[in-house]
Amino acid sequence: MAPIDTDKLHSFAYLADVLSRVWDLAPFDQRILKTGRSPFYPDLQKELDRLVAMGLAEVSDLSYKRLADGSLAFHASYALRFNSHHYNNIHDALNGDPDSQSTQSYLDELAQALASLKDEDITAAATEDATYDDPTLSSGDVIYFNTNKQSRTNVATGLLDQLFPDVRLTPSRRLYMYAHYLGQKVHAAI
Repeated sequence: MAPIDTDKLHSFAYLADVLSRVWDLAPFDQRILKTGRSPFYPDLQKELDRLVAMGLAEVSDLSYKRLADGSLAFHASYALRFNSHHYNNIHDALNGDPDSQSTQSYLDELAQALASLKDEDITAAATEDATYDDPTLSSGDVIYFNTNKQSRTNVATGLLDQLFPDVRLTPSRRLYMYAHYLGQKVHAAI
């Protein structure tokens, strides 16, 4: 998925949060503001900008685009710089952390599941997610990931068992099936 553009990166982050329970992980963020466009995490963008400043990530296709409300939004594509002098130390530290390995496994599987969609559909998939697309939530509402109430996404991924009652679905298979569902939903919305 790299280089990954701004919208796709934030959509991936959103889907990583909302689907984290499939992998029995806590969401990375506790909440996101539903803005009426694709998900956006200001703190993630700030951290990404820091990685660029440190030389760990590189920027390409830098531009601004006008949003529906008339405001301008920064837009770029990002990729890791594997030749950065910081990279090996960070990579080794992450590989030595057992919690990081589970998280990395989850993120790898999610990336592979989303890569099964057309490139231009990945950003749209986040806006079609059962939780983000919840008709009871309006723009300006906050979506909370770490609540006792099950999200619509968790309910949807849980209902996949009813499609295959004789099969025990692995978390990986659930991610692929949900990504496929989102891809179908994107094309139904067009």
